[in-house]
Amino acid sequence: MKKRFLLIALALLLCVGNVLAETGGSEFALFKRNVAPVMKWGENGILTVPKATTLGKANFFIGAMGQQAGQLQGLDIYNTSLSILAGTSDDVELGYTRRQIIWEDLFFSNLSMDTFHLKTRFLNFGDYLLPQAAIGVNAVSLVDNKFEDRNDILFVPFIAVTSTIPIFTPKMLFSVTAVVETIMNENELGLFQFSGGADLNLFNFLYGFAEIQGFDLNRQANEVLNVGVKLRLGILSVGVGLFNISVNAGEGESIFDQYTSALTDLANANYMATVGLDIPLGKKAAQKK
Repeated sequence: MKKRFLLIALALLLCVGNVLAETGGSEFALFKRNVAPVMKWGENGILTVPKATTLGKANFFIGAMGQQAGQLQGLDIYNTSLSILAGTSDDVELGYTRRQIIWEDLFFSNLSMDTFHLKTRFLNFGDYLLPQAAIGVNAVSLVDNKFEDRNDILFVPFIAVTSTIPIFTPKMLFSVTAVVETIMNENELGLFQFSGGADLNLFNFLYGFAEIQGFDLNRQANEVLNVGVKLRLGILSVGVGLFNISVNAGEGESIFDQYTSALTDLANANYMATVGLDIPLGKKAAQKK
């Protein structure tokens, strides 16, 4: 009997059963965290929402994440991830993520998952103001971490558009990102999901983030909000995020009124801590005029 790993099973239990039907915001957010790499927050991604920007040619990033995942037989268990991302060119980024469930005594369980990532920027008018756009895909095997049968691989293709705006100086940057993505398995596409977010870079030292997942103009507010902060010191960065903040629908006749009066609920929110190591071997491409 083939062994199936717990991480994707949890996500599939909530999400993939509805791939061809309707996927809720919280289930989608959980699924995203189980397929997204540990990104370089604020540079090639927000928290779990990918940005259109890439690492750059010959640049590498190693990121690790840890999050409490509940208890089993009285022991805490943690969901951990280790990602290695590489910029193979100024517009192409490849990555690999290894996920592992560990016990509170730091012993590894036999539950793990591999994910491969590809992102390609196809539109780049420059660093600032005008948008950049990229397409990408995350791929995870549903059986034994083997990527042998296409029907046993779950693909998450996406399109990301990012615009970066300097605030008085290039040392203070405000960036906004919009993403549309879906789930594909056995050549079948699910519903398209919309996410977005913003990040603020202060002197390449302090970063702030906010992102919303599962956005749907045709429904009342049912999205999930994630927020976080990151400190960067040279090649080292550390960050903390608060995930699964529920957005409860507000009152009003219009979508605008409902969202502006929506309330947030921290009852199911949880923390995630990250650490990253940036290895800048390459040089950033010159800004296009």
